[in-house]
Amino acid sequence: MAAPTWHRLRDDRTARTAAAVLGAAVLAALFAPWLAPFDPTLQPDPIALRLMPPTWQHPFGTDAFSRDVLSRVLHGARVSLGVAVGAMLLSVTLGAALGALAAVGGRWADAAVSGVVDVFIAMPRLVVVIALVATFGTLSPWWLVVLIGGSGWLTTARIVRAEFRDQSPREYVLAARALGASRWRIIWQHLLPAVAPQIAVTAALALATVIPLEAALSFVGFGIQPPLASWGNILLDGTDYLTTAWWLVVFPVAAVTLTVGSALVLADRLRAVIADEQRAR
Repeated sequence: MAAPTWHRLRDDRTARTAAAVLGAAVLAALFAPWLAPFDPTLQPDPIALRLMPPTWQHPFGTDAFSRDVLSRVLHGARVSLGVAVGAMLLSVTLGAALGALAAVGGRWADAAVSGVVDVFIAMPRLVVVIALVATFGTLSPWWLVVLIGGSGWLTTARIVRAEFRDQSPREYVLAARALGASRWRIIWQHLLPAVAPQIAVTAALALATVIPLEAALSFVGFGIQPPLASWGNILLDGTDYLTTAWWLVVFPVAAVTLTVGSALVLADRLRAVIADEQRAR
């Protein structure tokens, strides 16, 4: 049932452009070791090459330790996007599973999941994550994925629960039930494909949320720690040189803005396609 949604999204020029930008960011992250002109930790000459503005040799300039900023931004994409994608996949998977459980698992399962969502959705996520990181100390990228992803499933669970309840009385679900299909077969073969576009919207929005969240954690010193590069700690390195070395801030901010903006545009276009289809029914 969701196939027409994907076809219409594919034909949307704005959505294709946003997907292309996101795809380019992911490819740049994957191939960073081959695309980066220098080792991101290399300090060839901390005096002569310190804080050089953009040149042909260093298109994004150098930082206070003579490190090539382009190389650091590319390698930072591996960490920032890796954490963001991992956290997004974890949060969407948890949210979809718990939302489905709340919708079809009976009154007690619904009350338990809905109660947890109602309690935690009122808490500021950034404050909770910073408090946990400050409590447990420096975390590896994998633990950041678990922490950020494990705190971001609430909205997805709500949406999946509502969509499952909306789809359950539909004729195709009733027909499958009348033919003897089990509850889990109906979920996997009918309900999940039907709500896949809505889940994709939450995934794109989650990605747009997690990228700046990881950057903010690294910026305040609670996220990725040097010498490992991330967009957040590259920004942190540049805060002392805002007026003298603009390139240390502009390029990582541009990377965050492009990826987050593309994810938001993709979510918005997909949401518009879903709304058009619902109005046409």
